[in-house]
Amino acid sequence: MALAAIWLMLVFSGPIGAETPDPPPNPGLDAARTTLDTAKSTIDEIEETLKAEVLDETLVEIRRRLTPLRSELRDTIGTLESNLNEIVSHLKQLGDPPESSDTPEDPNIVAERERLTNEQGEFEATLKNARYIATRSEDVSNKVNDLRRGLFTRELFARSAGLANPTFWRDVSDALPAEATRVGQLLRAWWIFARDTGGRGGWIGAIVTLAGFALAAFLVMRWWRGRLTDQAPTTRFHRASQAFFVMLGDAIAMPATLTVFVLVLENYGLMPAWIRNIGVGAATAVATATFGRGVAIALFAPRRPQWRLFAWNDVEAARLATHLTWSARVLGLAIFLNLMHKTTAAPISLTVATSALLAFAITAIGAHLIWRTTAGTSGGSTAGPGQRGLRILLIIAVIAIAISLAAGYVALAAFLAGRLVVALALVGGLIIADAFIDALFTELLAGDSERGRAVAALLGVSRRGLDLLATLFSALTRLTLVILAILAVVGPWGVFADDMFAAVAEAAFGWTVGGVTVSIHTLIGAIAILLLGILAVRGAQRWLSRSFLPRTALDPGLQHSISALFGYAGLIAVLSLVMGAFGIDLQKIALIAGALSVGIGFGLQSIVSNFVSGLILLAERPIRVGDLVNVKNEEGIVRRISVRATEIETFDRASVIIPNSEFITGVVKNWTHANTL
Repeated sequence: MALAAIWLMLVFSGPIGAETPDPPPNPGLDAARTTLDTAKSTIDEIEETLKAEVLDETLVEIRRRLTPLRSELRDTIGTLESNLNEIVSHLKQLGDPPESSDTPEDPNIVAERERLTNEQGEFEATLKNARYIATRSEDVSNKVNDLRRGLFTRELFARSAGLANPTFWRDVSDALPAEATRVGQLLRAWWIFARDTGGRGGWIGAIVTLAGFALAAFLVMRWWRGRLTDQAPTTRFHRASQAFFVMLGDAIAMPATLTVFVLVLENYGLMPAWIRNIGVGAATAVATATFGRGVAIALFAPRRPQWRLFAWNDVEAARLATHLTWSARVLGLAIFLNLMHKTTAAPISLTVATSALLAFAITAIGAHLIWRTTAGTSGGSTAGPGQRGLRILLIIAVIAIAISLAAGYVALAAFLAGRLVVALALVGGLIIADAFIDALFTELLAGDSERGRAVAALLGVSRRGLDLLATLFSALTRLTLVILAILAVVGPWGVFADDMFAAVAEAAFGWTVGGVTVSIHTLIGAIAILLLGILAVRGAQRWLSRSFLPRTALDPGLQHSISALFGYAGLIAVLSLVMGAFGIDLQKIALIAGALSVGIGFGLQSIVSNFVSGLILLAERPIRVGDLVNVKNEEGIVRRISVRATEIETFDRASVIIPNSEFITGVVKNWTHANTL
């Protein structure tokens, strides 16, 4: 039996002197290493690609691959840092091994310390590797941006063969029949695809669906036009909202119709992928044209002067609306033609010719507007500051476009022409949106209006608080619109826009200040915690002082003390949560407070003394709200006790503010401390 027992022990415990089995692998560490290996392979591949000469489309695709890769690397680094901090915290709890070898230590503690030390080394090595790969990805991203800027600059300042050269226009005339043939081939291929794929059922279903959408659109437009009235507006919000919705209606109707047409045909198998891309591009071109027209009609209101946002006469308003509308149409047509050139692989001469015609048309429209405006103001009428500024801008832009076009820099001329139209349309849209937002928050949702009082009651804030929130939200909305407009104007072909979006993304992921990582989402989260926490504390304090405590048997002075102490404790808790959201260690705050204690003791001695005295007054309650006291030759009734001072109302209705330290260190006569007799 003894031999059998020894044999069983050997079988189930393994051979004598066998090594301790390796600890189980860490899933988080393995996942991080897999992510880093994949990222390293992707970066190596991108670097090999960048060694050769690449096109802008390839750089755009590389940028799209790098953006989620860098985001994943940031998340991996954050996870590794969190796990490493947790391991270091556990090691601190275990403490250092005993110095004397005679002092025995629990073997489990020794094994746990050894395991944590090994994990710490592995996480530190992996974290260093992750930071190195993240640095490489940032370098590659910067290189891609530099290459895209270089390509954009070379393309922008490239000179053509010369618009006055007959050979150039001969090449254009020779290329037009070839492009017309390719367009015919596309249409023929579209018809064959729709006939073979959709069939008769597809055509019938598409026609019925489009008829239903057309009927719905007709009813919506009829209802919309019925809401537009020719009567004079009664309020500023009425005028601004009418302009805003007119702009949206004109800008969205036609692009939405074209998009629905494309989606319906694609859904019934009547449109192949290459035609769908043309349809989407056509919708973009139409959106450009209709947005410019919508801004012109809403901003200048040529046929409804009573709804006009500016005090311009009818002739000026009609002239500006007409020129802006035709400029937007020319730009939309150029966008569609460039899309067709790209789809049909047309010769470069056609693209250059389209750009030249765009620049020439915008120059002609701008020069005509300048001439008509100058002729209109020469008869004695004066132009306002806005008209003079617009005229100066147009003169500078027209001269720059004309010089670029004459010198052979067609791409630069087309770029300036397109940016001019986009900038004018977006500035007009911003003016309309700004007027609408300002009227919405300052007139419709004002604290003294009926809707404002309802919203204030719903949110549980005062009218003044609602006005403050409305002002802040209005400012943030306007700032967002301005940033989006700047991105749209200065972002040609996505180069500068990508840079700005990358900067915003970097800010969103965070920057380090004094060992604390601050990012947009942590900042927004901290602000949300602060606002919600203050509202919650104030609401709970109001509920205590008005609903709960008055129903108890406590005297009013004690009720005030409890409510005040609860408010201070709640604010301290909220501030602690805010610092935790920022990642600020409270031990660091304690060290800073200890280092500043001497300075606080000398420089802020009286303030600290009054603060501590206020807490003593609220806790010990030698005086209470409602007591009749005499202190510093002032006699009156205690109305309010705060952490710095106490307010006393004298018998001649004067308010005396006395520092709290006077009630703690001085002599105070309290007539009603024990009883009111």
